[in-house]
Amino acid sequence: MVLVFLAAFLLITWAGLSLASAAFLGLNTVRTDARTTYALDAGLAYAMYAIDTKNGNGCNAPKTSAVTLNYPGGPITLNVGIAKGNPCSGNGANWNVTVTATGTNRTLTALVTELNAKPLVTWESIQ
Repeated sequence: MVLVFLAAFLLITWAGLSLASAAFLGLNTVRTDARTTYALDAGLAYAMYAIDTKNGNGCNAPKTSAVTLNYPGGPITLNVGIAKGNPCSGNGANWNVTVTATGTNRTLTALVTELNAKPLVTWESIQ
């Protein structure tokens, strides 16, 4: 009877430890995914800032440079591309934004539209 109890106890303990280790291993994947998603969103914010501060650049898309975000798990470098759409000025002007980041093959694409001289995200997709 004692051996049966001991075997059951060890089996339950092993199952609990297996589940706990799987959860901790999955946590790192979730943390990495969240970090790159936040980085891509930060790239969109950077693009909106560049669009907002273009200072009468007219129909030329604002130029952006690479941005490095320092995270505890390591730095992530963002590359932000902005292409001017049609119409190119005034209310309804739009820009196509593409953001890539080091350490991931995911890409953020978005359409930013000008409304009352301020950029507004019309849609955004992370693939």
